Amino acid sequence: DLFGPLPENEQGQQWIYIVEDTASKWVELYPLQRATAEECARILVDEVFLRYGLPRRIISDNGVQFVSHVMQKVCHCMGIKQNLVPLYHPQANMVERKNRDLKPRLAILVGEDHTTWAEKLPSIRFAMNSSKCETTGSTPAFLTFGRELRSPIDVNTDLRAVVQSENFLPQISPYLERLALTLEEARDNHDIRQDRQKKYADQRRRPNPQYKPGDRVLVTLHAKSSSKGQTTNKFNPKRDGPYTITKEVSPTSYEVAHVDDPSTPMGVYHCSQLFPFRGPEDEVPVVPLRKRGRPKDAPPISAGSSPDTLSKPEGENVTNTAVELRRSARERRERREEGFCYDDE
Repeated sequence: DLFGPLPENEQGQQWIYIVEDTASKWVELYPLQRATAEECARILVDEVFLRYGLPRRIISDNGVQFVSHVMQKVCHCMGIKQNLVPLYHPQANMVERKNRDLKPRLAILVGEDHTTWAEKLPSIRFAMNSSKCETTGSTPAFLTFGRELRSPIDVNTDLRAVVQSENFLPQISPYLERLALTLEEARDNHDIRQDRQKKYADQRRRPNPQYKPGDRVLVTLHAKSSSKGQTTNKFNPKRDGPYTITKEVSPTSYEVAHVDDPSTPMGVYHCSQLFPFRGPEDEVPVVPLRKRGRPKDAPPISAGSSPDTLSKPEGENVTNTAVELRRSARERRERREEGFCYDDE
């Protein structure tokens, strides 16, 4: 994912390219001058693939840098499957969490000089990779290298008894066993954490609507206001359509295309961005308008009428029953001012 644009520094850099390993949560931060497809592909090949090896799959959003012909060609030549998250559904991109963590850390370190953000990236990257992850239960560094990163705090308390000339070989077997056990525990913690988060989210989540190929739907629009075009988002339509479902990508994602041209897909959308389309044969509105305003006040009840009388429709025989008004038996005391003399005193 890309983070920016940021204030341009002396090297002309304005963007941060974020790459994360979804298994270990190891993260890399690369400053970029331009957020182009060529630059993103070069960073992936030179700094990621040739250092950590080729992944089996890459997950990214639908930015122009990642859906371009350059990125598709790189993934095809290296045998990497490219998966794009549904449009306007950033929850499916796990790197979005790193963006939220990166912003406050940068704000603290840069201080008043906002152009020094690139100098702080190594420190932030070290902190992220050496911090324990709640999802896996371990640090990204241990899951990647099999050991914890040695920080400046550990300089006086570091016990590196493993790398010794006499006991290195006897210690290697328990070390590898501990690494394998930790990786297994991290995988279990990751699954348990995801199940717990899913259970919590499903408590407030409505059941997802189900569609099948051929269904006609409306797509949620995300138009922006434009002073140049003299348009405002408040007056723009909220949905557009109808479009047709061409393929079910996952239980919650669907490929959408124009009704007149089903062979040309428009993109993959999450079911939360889709709404069933009801044509002229079904006049039920897509979004029923609720009745607004307060109800009208009831007419006042006179002394010669009762509430039952007012509620009956016209044309019926109504017998008015006089209502006897009762006066309270409470006596009101006369108000007396101080400094005056009254006859009963």
